[in-house]
Order: sequence, then C-alpha cells, then structure tokens
Amino acid sequence: MTIDVVDAVVLVRKNRKTRKRLQKAAQELDEQVAEDFIALDNARQMLYDVAVLPFRDVYGRVKNVDHFELAAIERPTASTKRSVEPRRTGGVAVMPAARMAGGAVLVLGLSLAVGPAVQSGSYRAVQSLGSASTGRAIKSLRGAAARNATEAWFGRGAVAVGGGGRAAGRKMLEQIEATSSKVTYELAAAWRIQALEASQQEEARGLERREADMKQRQDEALALHEHFEDMQRVIRDLQSELLTRLPSLVALVDKSEDFAQFGSRQRAEVTTMVDLDGLAVKVMRCPMADPTGCPAEESKLVVAEVEARLQAMQPHA
Repeated sequence: MTIDVVDAVVLVRKNRKTRKRLQKAAQELDEQVAEDFIALDNARQMLYDVAVLPFRDVYGRVKNVDHFELAAIERPTASTKRSVEPRRTGGVAVMPAARMAGGAVLVLGLSLAVGPAVQSGSYRAVQSLGSASTGRAIKSLRGAAARNATEAWFGRGAVAVGGGGRAAGRKMLEQIEATSSKVTYELAAAWRIQALEASQQEEARGLERREADMKQRQDEALALHEHFEDMQRVIRDLQSELLTRLPSLVALVDKSEDFAQFGSRQRAEVTTMVDLDGLAVKVMRCPMADPTGCPAEESKLVVAEVEARLQAMQPHA
C-alpha cells in the first residue's frame, strides 16, 4: 500500500502543477491579446489624429469636386472593448476540494466502529448458537446470566471447568475488536487510495487534452500577434505617407481652393491623398480577429492591399 500512496501523491502534485501552468499560460495569452488590441487602438487613433484629420481639414476647403466624395470616417475610440473578445481558457477545470482531498480525508477520518460491529456480531452468534458450561443453550438465558455465559464461552469456559472464565473472554473479545478494526481500516484505506489515484489518472488524461488545446491556442495566438504587428506596421507606413504628402497639398490649396483650376499633376496629387485616406478608413474599420480568435481574412486582405498600394506610390509623382 505504501507504493500506492506514493504514486497517488506524486500524481496529485503533478496534476496540481499542470493545472497551475495551464492557468498561467491562459492568463498570459489573454493579456497578450488585450495588449495587442490596445496597441492597435492607439496606432489607429494616432493615424486619425495626426494624418487623417489634418488631411480632411485641408481637403474640406477644396471646391468644385463633383466626381469624388471622401468616405465617411467615424472617429475611433481608445476603448479596449472589442466585437470579438479574446478567447479565455477561463474556468480551468479544477476538481472540487472535497474530491481532491477526498482520499486523504476519508482514509484519515475513517471510523473504527467496524471493530465493535464485528465483536457484536461474534457476540450475538455465540449467544444464539453457543452453550454455557452447564450445557444449557445460551440463547435460553436472559440478562446477566446470558452475558456471563457468553463471555465465559469466549474464555474457553468457566474457571470452574478449567477455562479462562469471563475475564479471559472479555480479553478475547477486545482482541477480536482490535484485529477486525485494523484489517477493516487497511482495506478501506487501500480502497480510498486506489479511488484517489483513479480520479487523479482521469484528471491527468483531461489535462493532457487541455495541453493539446493550449498548444493549438498558443499557435493561434502567435499568428494573431504577428498579424497585429503587420497591421500596426502598415498603419505607420500609411501615416508616414500621408504626412509626407500633406505639406504639398496644403501649399496647393493655399494657392487655390478651386479643384477645377488644378492641372492634371495637381489633380493626381489630390486623388492620391484621397486614395490614402480611403486606405486609412479601411485599416481603422476592419476586424482583426474572427470569432475563433484567428486573424480575420478581411484584415489580411486590407494589409495586403495597403502594402501593394503604398509600394506603387513610392515613386512620388
């Protein structure tokens, strides 16, 4: 039984460590996703404040633009609330304390009342089937006579006939009680330890499945984190491009606010800025993650589009 106890204790400790590790990993993933959303919020807000809004102010002064309207832009907020919340491992399946410690509590707190029950059973059996030293059936006796005859029977008969008498009988009954209690305790303890080990083995299998789920979630979280970084990178590039071109637009509009008076080169310049503004609208509005916590396909397409458009604009007109 000692080996069984050691195995059960080792398994309990191993499962406890695994649960804590999974809880910590889940918390770190949740924190990382939350930080990524906040960082993206800040980047989008910065894009709007320092690039999009100044452009809109200048563009709003341009008159006679009848072939193009600026896409409506809603000012983003820095709220951390998201339409797609990061998935949480959330309630880690922790076994109730009573079940976790059940084996030990029940083993240590096992009642020793079984011994007296066995003693009582043996006592009643002798009363029903045994005979007194006189040869009379004990079951025909009553009260103290029946008790004395029964105790003497366990003492191998009355002292008068060469037995140990009632004193020896009481001692024998005490030994029966002690032996019965010890055997019963050991059997019950072994059963409880086996039950504890079985429950821990079942939990270990569940934790193995959660380990696999956590590995998959970590892979998904890494992909999402890299996607957030890609989006922030294109936001910075887009912001830089808008700010680089903005002074030229300001000078153009300061000189003339009538779009109809612009030459083809100047119209192309305005059109390019409007195009950049449209890309800014897309990166500020597209969802980053789908309901499963994976990078949203729409945002992947937006990143690819912004990268391609910015690359095409590099040789400034």
